[in-house]
Amino acid sequence: MKTIYRKWIPAFGIVCLLAACSDDNNGTSSVDATLNAAVIDDFSNNIVVATYADLGASTSTLYTQVLALETDGATDNELEACRATWKQARQAWEQSEAFLFGPVSTNNIDPRIDTWPVNFTDLDAQLNSNAEFTEAYINNLEDALKGFHPIEYLIFGENGNKTASELSARDMEYLHALALNLKTLTASLNDSWSVSSSTSYYASFTTAGKGSTVYPTQLSAYEELVNAMIGICDEVANGKIAEVYEAKNPSLEESPFAKNSITDFTNNIKGVQNVYLGKYTADGKGLEDLVRAYNLQLDADIKAKLTAAIASLNNVTVPFGDAITSQAVQIENAMTAINDLKAELEGQLLPFVQQHTK
Repeated sequence: MKTIYRKWIPAFGIVCLLAACSDDNNGTSSVDATLNAAVIDDFSNNIVVATYADLGASTSTLYTQVLALETDGATDNELEACRATWKQARQAWEQSEAFLFGPVSTNNIDPRIDTWPVNFTDLDAQLNSNAEFTEAYINNLEDALKGFHPIEYLIFGENGNKTASELSARDMEYLHALALNLKTLTASLNDSWSVSSSTSYYASFTTAGKGSTVYPTQLSAYEELVNAMIGICDEVANGKIAEVYEAKNPSLEESPFAKNSITDFTNNIKGVQNVYLGKYTADGKGLEDLVRAYNLQLDADIKAKLTAAIASLNNVTVPFGDAITSQAVQIENAMTAINDLKAELEGQLLPFVQQHTK
């Protein structure tokens, strides 16, 4: 029986470091509470809210396209539209993994929409069963039988070249239910960061240090944020890439049917970049602005390592399942570059924000 991989949990744990960071201005620690609050606000609005809105819009479109497959009689063009939207939704989702905290974690949305690998034996058992694929039924399935990856398998096929004529009526029933469940869960995630609700996670995060019961200080919000950036770097380098590479087993990779794994990994690191720069589609105050106020060299170092990590993934020019054997040097270089970024965030950025927030 295959092991089912949910999100890879870093072995090192998340440690709050207390080391000081050099200060370009006068060598002393200083805190700009106004700037710190602006970074929190712009992260919440320009990164989280905007990314989750894109995710929700994409999964809603995917559901509509699946309905068209069902009602119009599946065509290859309609199937290709589903594939393109699936990849669009993956882009938003993977970039959002740079901030896997809040409801995405506490409500178990992450494992319910993004567990892999697909369990073929159990999936085939579902397709061959007489079960009615209601939303409640899908919700009660184990995580590997719902979410992005069973949808990926159904619309791309095992080798990525499925045709619309190969979709059976039972495939369509399951695909319909999976797409609806994904739409529902991502809409819930979007709602959980509602800017108009006084009880949303958005309200809890943006009032850090100003009455929030979740984040009593701005520092606690910053530590949550930077630790999430560290965590996804660790997961990509030492989980998503290393576990598959070391086992030389492409069946363990994240998005094999769409041949989208390297793109997934790249979007994970681009998500870290978004958070650091304070920019997704709109540009605002980011961690970059806080770092540049005190330590220009640290800002340059972080940006260089972000660029190097993304470039290292771009150097992998074949699907990940092939690259683990045919482009071993590029894979090893990518793991090294992402781990270098993780070390910079863990060893330099985290102590820096601990010095300059309170």
